[in-house]
Amino acid sequence: MLLSACSDMQKANNDEVKTENQQTKIASNIEKNRAKSLSDIYVPNPQVSDDTNLLKVGQKLKDEKGEITLNGKASLNKTFTIGSVEMKIKNVKLLQNSPTYSLMDYFHYYTESYENFQFVKVEVELVNKSDEKVNFGPVSHLKTSNNEEKAFHDDFYIEYLGGEIGPNTSKQGALGFIVEKTTPSLDWVEIMTSDVLDSNKKVIGKGQKIKIHLEK
Repeated sequence: MLLSACSDMQKANNDEVKTENQQTKIASNIEKNRAKSLSDIYVPNPQVSDDTNLLKVGQKLKDEKGEITLNGKASLNKTFTIGSVEMKIKNVKLLQNSPTYSLMDYFHYYTESYENFQFVKVEVELVNKSDEKVNFGPVSHLKTSNNEEKAFHDDFYIEYLGGEIGPNTSKQGALGFIVEKTTPSLDWVEIMTSDVLDSNKKVIGKGQKIKIHLEK
């Protein structure tokens, strides 16, 4: 009986060490495949000025793509867990954009106010913590305090953040949604994520609704 108890204890210890090693390996793989910080990997958007240095409401900049002004912001850096996906919302910004003449045609597809408009920019990082690929969209719908709604296909940044995420890997980037109802100035935006689906399109995590208040 004593030998059996010792054997069982040794097996339990071995299983615990094995589990810890597996968890360490998974964490190491995620870290190795994780996107770098937004400032490290920032790739200028072909249509929109770089707003990275716009940190205080009222700041603006002008470049070859036009003039852009920060009208509201929320520096969240908050992580939400949806199924096997961890989604960190880094920053949400309300920006005023007056594109240069050569870019107006691009925005005409998204709004009749293509000469001067406001948009909500959402910066996210997505981490798939499972060993299987999944499908997920960080913003399925977006609603504003002025009761305006946008869908994922209204995103004009087009950085392909929705869709497949490989096992133990991450994606990072931004989404942009032009808003027409801007009076009064937006107090909050509400994001609805998609469900997390496995490779067989089975729901393994229900989407979440996230409300974000903006500093003006």
